Amino acid sequence: MLTLLAIITRMATYGHPDLHVDEAFYFAAGVEVAQGAVPFVDVWDRKPPGHFMLFAALAMISNCFVTYQIAATLFAAATAIAIYTIARRLVSPWQASLGGVIYLLSICLFHGQGGQSPIFYNLFMASAAAALLAASTALNRRRGQALVAAAMLLAGIAITIKTTAVFEAIWFGIFAALLQIRSSGLGAVSLRRIIGWIVLGALPTLLFAAWYAASGYWDEYWTAMVLSNLRKPVEQTGNLSRLAILVMMLLPLLAASSVAMVRIAGLEKGFFAGWLAAAVIGFLSVPAFYLHYTLPLLVPLCALTPVALGLPRLGATLLGTAAVTPALFYSFFDFADTRKAQAAMSVLLEAVERSEGDGPVLIYHGPPLLYTLSGTKFPTALAFPNHLHSAAERNVSHIDTLSEVRRLLALDPATIVDRKTAATNTQTAALVRSYARENCRVLASEPMMKGWDIEVVVHGDCKAPAPQ
Repeated sequence: MLTLLAIITRMATYGHPDLHVDEAFYFAAGVEVAQGAVPFVDVWDRKPPGHFMLFAALAMISNCFVTYQIAATLFAAATAIAIYTIARRLVSPWQASLGGVIYLLSICLFHGQGGQSPIFYNLFMASAAAALLAASTALNRRRGQALVAAAMLLAGIAITIKTTAVFEAIWFGIFAALLQIRSSGLGAVSLRRIIGWIVLGALPTLLFAAWYAASGYWDEYWTAMVLSNLRKPVEQTGNLSRLAILVMMLLPLLAASSVAMVRIAGLEKGFFAGWLAAAVIGFLSVPAFYLHYTLPLLVPLCALTPVALGLPRLGATLLGTAAVTPALFYSFFDFADTRKAQAAMSVLLEAVERSEGDGPVLIYHGPPLLYTLSGTKFPTALAFPNHLHSAAERNVSHIDTLSEVRRLLALDPATIVDRKTAATNTQTAALVRSYARENCRVLASEPMMKGWDIEVVVHGDCKAPAPQ
């Protein structure tokens, strides 16, 4: 049932080429990695290497971008089933199923209708939580130890997909350690087990780090994983207003989970209290507060909220509100938007393909999926357009942004894709838009991005500037 619901709630988006610029880039980058590109070296972003590997694996199945949308549906359905499994420890089967249903509805409300990172790593965290709770009653048996080991490894994999999962992973490790100490005391056996679990949780990250060090790419890896996050400035505008909106949207789930926390006791109460706290810390650690940043919070909230049905009238009101709210603010069957985006992308793609010239395609500010659809290789490691046009992304990588744009323009690009909107990196915008204005002609202009309808312009048939 949950798998069918996942398909129904997302089927209108299948084939949409521009759901969100970041997830479209993830798949385009996955195609590059599948063809031999090295993350952080040939294609750059702050996402951990496991994220690149995940999308590369999907690209190996097919370089058609619908692949990641179908995979995201399966991951969302599996996460809902894991939520059901967790909730089943606390409530009846039909009540637990409501947790999975509300999750599948809510993720669409919070921009999870496509392939944002949490749609994938939420499955690993939810499965780890289910394994830990199952292990709590069998810790001294082989099955219990295997479940804890699996939970630590799953949490470790999640960290390699999105770094902020580390906070939940740490809590899972603490909870497992507390279970072990409560069961057997703090002796040599417990210490060996706890150390082993720490190693398992860190293992995926350690393996990636070791590979980069051995391959001579340590600086690129360290910059992407650590330094870039320290260099990027915190957004100064709109943060608090976005946070207030997110809290209002979450109110039914927050209220239901508060009621649920009062009604549960013992081991489960401690586990959920710590899990929610860790998820909130992860949410606050990147204080931009965009809608999809809320997606990791939905897993513990949706697993916990069915307990509120223990107070039938209040619980039914809260869960009913949580289930209905997504339908009020998100259109689950907007097939027209997908058709509109497909038509616009077809026009842009046709313009890119008929543009004449020997130079590369440069997508300065536009849908990065055009690289993949046109069969064009990334001309730069900074292929995610935000890295080129956003002031917040200036020089956060190991590559100087302005120097890289100058290098790209020196290649005499035959096609430049841009949007009719301001770019906050005024230095690169001035260079790119001057080149397009002086050397190219407009081949196509189509509105993209639902709700914004910002024109995407293909400047093509670019002629190399006259030598100075």
